[in-house]
Amino acid sequence: MKNKSLKRILALCLASVVALSMAACGSKESGTTDQQPSEPANTEADAPEEAEEPAAGGETKDYSGYTIAMLPKFKGENYFDAVKVGAEEAAKELGITLLYDGPSQDQATNQKQVDILQGWIAQEVDAILVSPNDAAAIVPTLEEARSAGIKVLTFDADANDGRDMFINQVTAEAAAKGLLDAAKQDLEAKGYGADKKANIALVSGSGTDANQTAWEQAIDILLATDDYSFMVIQNKDTDVLYPGTDETKANDACATLISRMGPGEDQIQGAIALSSMTTPALGAQYEAAASKPDANAIALTGLATPNALVSYIEDDTNPLNTGVLWNCMDLGYLSVQTAAQLVSGEITADSSSITAGRMGEKEIVDGMVVLGDALVFDASNVSEFDY
Repeated sequence: MKNKSLKRILALCLASVVALSMAACGSKESGTTDQQPSEPANTEADAPEEAEEPAAGGETKDYSGYTIAMLPKFKGENYFDAVKVGAEEAAKELGITLLYDGPSQDQATNQKQVDILQGWIAQEVDAILVSPNDAAAIVPTLEEARSAGIKVLTFDADANDGRDMFINQVTAEAAAKGLLDAAKQDLEAKGYGADKKANIALVSGSGTDANQTAWEQAIDILLATDDYSFMVIQNKDTDVLYPGTDETKANDACATLISRMGPGEDQIQGAIALSSMTTPALGAQYEAAASKPDANAIALTGLATPNALVSYIEDDTNPLNTGVLWNCMDLGYLSVQTAAQLVSGEITADSSSITAGRMGEKEIVDGMVVLGDALVFDASNVSEFDY
C-alpha cells in the first residue's frame, strides 16, 4: 500500500466510478432492492452513443433485451451496496434490465435466497448472479435455473456446483496473504515477531461460505511458512469463531473475543475477521468493552470496506489499525459484464479471457474470472477511498 503509483491509479478509478454513479442519480436506476426491473439504460434519450463496448471483431453488441438478476448474500450493508453501484454502472453501459434483491442481514439463509431465485426462474430472466450463503444447499436451485435455460454465475462466493462461471474478487491465496500481511504489519509494530510469538484468532461467518472456508485453509498454509510463523492459532475449536450472518451474534462473538485478548501467553494478541460484518464488529466491541485490553498489546484487522472501518482506523485509541478488501464496485461491474457476455455468447466457461468494458482484459481460468489482488489500507490512506 505504500506504492504511490498504485494508490494514484486506485484513486482515479474510484473517482470515475463515483462520478458515474452520481450521474446515474439523474435518471432511472439500473437495479432495485424490491425485485422491480429498471428501464434499460441505453435509450435514445439518456445513453451516450459511445456507451457500448465493441465486441470482438469490431461488432457492437445489443444487450438491451437482456434481464440479469443479482442476488447478494444479504442487503442493507455497505459491502454489497458498493457491489450494487458497480453492477448498475455496467447495466447502464450495456442497456440491460438489472434486477437486484436479497434477504435482510438477519434472515440471510439459503431458503430466503432460494425463494428469490424461484421467482426469477418463473420470470425467465436471462442470467442470474448469486453470492451463496450456503455453497452446497443452493446447488439444486441453481441447477433448476440452468435447466430452464438461464445462465447462472456466482460472484463474491462460489457454489459447490450448478453454475456456469464464477466471478471471484480475489484468489484464496491472495486473500489469506492480504489478511496476514495486515495483521503482521500491526503486530510487528507492537513488538511481536520471531522472538515474541503472537496468538491469533479468526472470526469467520457461517462456516458454509465457500470463500471463507478457502481463505481459512490458505491462512493455515501461510502460517506454516517463515514469514508468518510467529503468528499461531493455538486451538481451532476455540480460536476460530463462526457467528453466522446475524449481526447480534457477530457482535456477541467479537465481544467475547475482545475479553480474551491481552499480552499474556494464554491470551489472544491478534484477531482477524473474515467478513464485512465481523470486522467492524471487532472495532465496535473494543470501543464498547467495559474493561479494554491494552491497545498497544493487541491488533485487530479483517475484511471490510474502508468506509466501514475509517472511524476505528483513525482513532489512535482503537487497535483496529488496518483493513483488507478490493474494489467492491469493480466486482459488481465485472460480474454484470461477464453475465451479459455469457448470455450473448461472446464468452463461454471455456474462454481464456474477457474484455470487460473499462476494466479491460481479465483472464478466465476453469470458468473463473478473478478481479485482482487484495489491498491493505491503514491510517495513511483509508480516507482516500469512498466505498
